[in-house]
Amino acid sequence: MNKGRLIGTGMTAEVYEWGKDKVLKLFFSGISQKWIKNEAQIGKWVHEAGVPSPAVFGMVEVEKRKGIIFERIAGKTMFGDVQAEPWKLFYYAQKLAKFQYRIHRYRVQKLPSQKERFSLRIKSTYETLGDRTEKILAYLESLPDGSSVCHGDFHFNNIIVSGDRLVPIDWTNAYQGNPLGDVARTCLMMLSPSKPPTIPDILTPMLQYSKWLIFWTYLNEYMGLSKAGFRDIDAWILPAAASKLCDKIPGEEKWLMDIIDKRLKK
Repeated sequence: MNKGRLIGTGMTAEVYEWGKDKVLKLFFSGISQKWIKNEAQIGKWVHEAGVPSPAVFGMVEVEKRKGIIFERIAGKTMFGDVQAEPWKLFYYAQKLAKFQYRIHRYRVQKLPSQKERFSLRIKSTYETLGDRTEKILAYLESLPDGSSVCHGDFHFNNIIVSGDRLVPIDWTNAYQGNPLGDVARTCLMMLSPSKPPTIPDILTPMLQYSKWLIFWTYLNEYMGLSKAGFRDIDAWILPAAASKLCDKIPGEEKWLMDIIDKRLKK
């Protein structure tokens, strides 16, 4: 079968139509085969456990590039819906929290451990963190473990709204562990100072204020459902910020380092 229309492009791959009911995630040539196999395997484990997610139909090679065939989920991302109907933003912030809480109630023992995931990402940013690295890793080990399924990159652009159901995509970073670490990463993504280049600097204060409102709407909803306290979630911000450095999002490094240094002083 030949790949169809290009649907989207991400940091590691392009997504194409593949027949009527599937998509091809076709990875760029620089992405290792080990990484691709890992994503396919995690996707299978999660889907077979009943977690809302696209089915995985296997790996292929197209135009000398490796790819994964996924079930096609009809619909828009939450972010796409919000762009079309911005008045739904706070409704979706609450819905995101409710859905994430639901995901965290699943268990998949085959998934990598949370502390393994965090440790590898933190160690990969040693050039930036320097001697902070060992302190952060030691702190990470002191945090409570868990066994929840965690998406690892849970945000508006990774959730498809398909009729009356929600389906998370891009399970590459999934792990099992304490769900509050997953919540901490989502909080950081919501508060990130990065902004689209199309938004003028004069609107930055308004954008950041909106982010704070979305953040508190989401966080209050999750805390209400889980009965977790703010301090319990805040305890995960240090390792979540350190591991987020390797995302290399423009405009984030100084902000993340300020968060890290402030918490290390405590």
